Amino acid sequence: MFGINKNLKIHFIGIGGIGMSGIAQVLVKLGYCVSGSDISENENIVKLQEQGVKIYKGHHESNLEGVQIVVYSSAINHKNPEIIKALEEKLPIIKRAEMLAELMRLKYGIAIAGSHGKTTTTSFVSTIFEKCDQRPTCIVGGIVKNLGCQAVHGDSEYLIAEADESDGSFLFLNPIMSVITNIDNDHMDYYKNEENIKKAFEEFANKVPFYGVTVINGNDENSCELIGKIRRPHCTYGITGIKTFTEDIDYSAIDIKFSEDDTCFTLVHKNERVPVKISLSGDHNIQNALAAIAISHKVGLSLQNICRAISSFEGVGRRFEILFNNKKFILVDDYGHHPTELKATIATAKKRYPNKKVVVVFEPHRFSRTKEFWNEFIECFRTVDSVHIAPIYPASENPISGIDSENLVKCINRKFANAQELESWDKLKDFFSIYEKEDVVLLSMGAGSISRTTREMMKEWKI
Repeated sequence: MFGINKNLKIHFIGIGGIGMSGIAQVLVKLGYCVSGSDISENENIVKLQEQGVKIYKGHHESNLEGVQIVVYSSAINHKNPEIIKALEEKLPIIKRAEMLAELMRLKYGIAIAGSHGKTTTTSFVSTIFEKCDQRPTCIVGGIVKNLGCQAVHGDSEYLIAEADESDGSFLFLNPIMSVITNIDNDHMDYYKNEENIKKAFEEFANKVPFYGVTVINGNDENSCELIGKIRRPHCTYGITGIKTFTEDIDYSAIDIKFSEDDTCFTLVHKNERVPVKISLSGDHNIQNALAAIAISHKVGLSLQNICRAISSFEGVGRRFEILFNNKKFILVDDYGHHPTELKATIATAKKRYPNKKVVVVFEPHRFSRTKEFWNEFIECFRTVDSVHIAPIYPASENPISGIDSENLVKCINRKFANAQELESWDKLKDFFSIYEKEDVVLLSMGAGSISRTTREMMKEWKI
């Protein structure tokens, strides 16, 4: 379709989302007529408007005038008036991942999947390819700081993309090469049980051709279970010194040294040893870097060039993003909302700033996820000095009896006595003032409204 008719008008419902806006940007660069709708404006929408994209505020039937194809995000349900209108008009209605699959079909596709770390890993790979003059097209689920965006249209054969497993739609993709960072229990509203998640990743790994490769995290037990089940070439990566779940690790990290500003380690691959420096902290980010190094090397780039390129990576928006740092008080914004992600971010803060208190403000995301991981959420905050729990962000879900922030705080306090309910977002400004002159790391964490609110409160505090 993309090589045939560029007169097609493609409409995105929920165009402001990070993944949707990235694909829309690439299509605009390719010369397609793109429009979109969303309930509110954000930076992604402003950027698209600057590129000439017609954006409608709100979802209305009239937005589909002249449209030939409708693309929708996972946040859109079939009661949406634009979806209903498209069905009446018998227009093709496709998921975001299907559109990504169409783009990938004409390129050398490299897809990065996993329950955690896929945005950072995709950003690492994109940075390596850019710095090594490979001119890739990149579609990432976050703003890559050194690229200044979440989507890049390159003129080479490579397309590097984040593969979203949340609704199984990553199985639309047919990459030449892939990465699986880890496999964890999440999105149970879709998968129902752990076995279904594992089967989906098994199918994803087997989608690469016989001449491709899947890169697997040797420190992740669930990922390593795939090794005996996939029928395609694979390689592994992992940190030496922590538990591995396969006999051989092809790309490993040794001699790890953390500091406030960066992390250094030695990459070991066969007989080669290459020094690596990245701007991120935490074992999980070393693993993400190893995954990016491995997939880039399998493409044919030299390890020396790869490791030099990866040092220029400046991080991703909302992934341990430092918003304020006066050397004493440090404010960090982080997307983490699953217990595994929360624990990894807290561990990173404690390792990076060992002499500071760690205070967390957490906005739980979805009633169903909070219920599913109730006990895990309680344990997440064992090591922090204090945690302040905001109201649960519903993400269009209905409340569940007994699943609320008040009860979560009570359960945490029964074990650790370090939790409080965040009664008002205005309280954030008080935290900034209280901790401004103290040795404190304040982590603002969650996938709902907390990032926007934190930044708004921060602006008011600085006035």
